[in-house]
Amino acid sequence: MKKSKLLLGATVIMAGVLLTTGCGKTKLKNGEEVAIKVNGKNITADTLYKELRSKYAKNIIIDDIDKKIFDVVYKNDEDIEKQVKEQMDYIKNQYKDNWEETLKNAGYEDEYALEDEFRLQYQRNKAIDDNLKENIKEKDIKKYYEEEVVGDISAKHILIKVKSDSDSEGLSDEEAKKKANELIKKLDNGEDFAKLAKENSDDTGSATNGGDLGFFNKGQMVQEFEDAAYDLRINEYTKEPVKTTYGYHIILKTGEKDKAKLTKSLKKEIKDKIINEKKENDKTISITTLDKIRKNYGLKFKDSKLKKIYKEYIEEQKEQAEKQATNAN
Repeated sequence: MKKSKLLLGATVIMAGVLLTTGCGKTKLKNGEEVAIKVNGKNITADTLYKELRSKYAKNIIIDDIDKKIFDVVYKNDEDIEKQVKEQMDYIKNQYKDNWEETLKNAGYEDEYALEDEFRLQYQRNKAIDDNLKENIKEKDIKKYYEEEVVGDISAKHILIKVKSDSDSEGLSDEEAKKKANELIKKLDNGEDFAKLAKENSDDTGSATNGGDLGFFNKGQMVQEFEDAAYDLRINEYTKEPVKTTYGYHIILKTGEKDKAKLTKSLKKEIKDKIINEKKENDKTISITTLDKIRKNYGLKFKDSKLKKIYKEYIEEQKEQAEKQATNAN
């Protein structure tokens, strides 16, 4: 948490205490307690609270709410503490020559404030995933297994690279496609795939092995390549060049394994994949899930202004997430 946030948080808490406990010794005729006296004028606790609430409440109050929940739910969580330590060690190593100055310039009171900020974020991430997992039923896992899980396949390929703005190596798009088609004709005439790969492929890593890529599964290759490879029968090659960001590929499928049995560990992997897909398809799901968790833990606002601020905060976060998703596309 940043130093400025700590100071504001302390001020908000101070104002709240004055309002609710009657600690102030000076009261005005209307019963309001005086929190500050300056230049002969009074600033009441009520006025101070209202101004702080309007200007600074959003992030402070959300952080305080979540800490009240997650510091209990994930108290001494080993996975979270490991992530926090790794993150802190990485950053400290990056700025080891001027660590204290870096913290100060970033607005942190000390490294423990930064550590607390990382911890809260990891707690939130875990809470979102845990909540989403609770809503994944056995039937959802089985459906995903039947429709999405496949066995590993093996393949060879020949890559004809297309030059781009960031890489001057390769041929023009037209030239690369033409060369790929010429190689396909040679394959049609019975020439050896491995030999052609060694002589022509721009993927130097696999070319020396005759274009052999070994076994792989979904998510390990670019989508266009993966789709084309899985559509082939064993010992069949693509009759049209497959275009990806790397260039044009000719793909030969060389093997296929049965898909893994639906074990406990695979179920866990499937749950993680379903969660990732949900997040990918709905950019607001993390925001709405945290909102749901807070309400499940009894979040209620006694102050109507804070209630409105919180509602506006949720809507703003959703709008920002949707906007970022649109810009990314």
